Amino acid sequence: MVRPHKERRVEKLPLLTHYKLVGVPLHEVDEMILSIEEMEATRLANIEHLDQASSAASMEISRPTFHRIVNMTHQKIATALWHGQALRVDGGRIRIAHQCQTDLRHCFCLTCIHKCTLPQGTGECCHNLSYPACQKSTANRDTN
Repeated sequence: MVRPHKERRVEKLPLLTHYKLVGVPLHEVDEMILSIEEMEATRLANIEHLDQASSAASMEISRPTFHRIVNMTHQKIATALWHGQALRVDGGRIRIAHQCQTDLRHCFCLTCIHKCTLPQGTGECCHNLSYPACQKSTANRDTN
């Protein structure tokens, strides 16, 4: 049995969720999906210019895990650029830094934007919830 992925700590959600070619409708191009933790790792390494140890500590993951995330992200971005694909930022097992001190987790559906809260430590996962507006349970994100 595979161990579930640990939630990654991120400072904030990215402002934009889609990047595409100019003049080409989004529905006409293939998409490469980047998770929010991949965007955070890229931000820490390439924008903040932090070393791997500091970046990994910021995300509360190990240095080798951070290295794997950054390498995968660079590979995805290069592939999307080379093949003319759109980039979509979506999903991931995350918790937002400014909400880490609360006893509640805030969950929302990426499809219908319905929001709910769950208490910490119940074992319930946001991605297993069913949301009333769209009845989707796989496109949800934890924001701790």
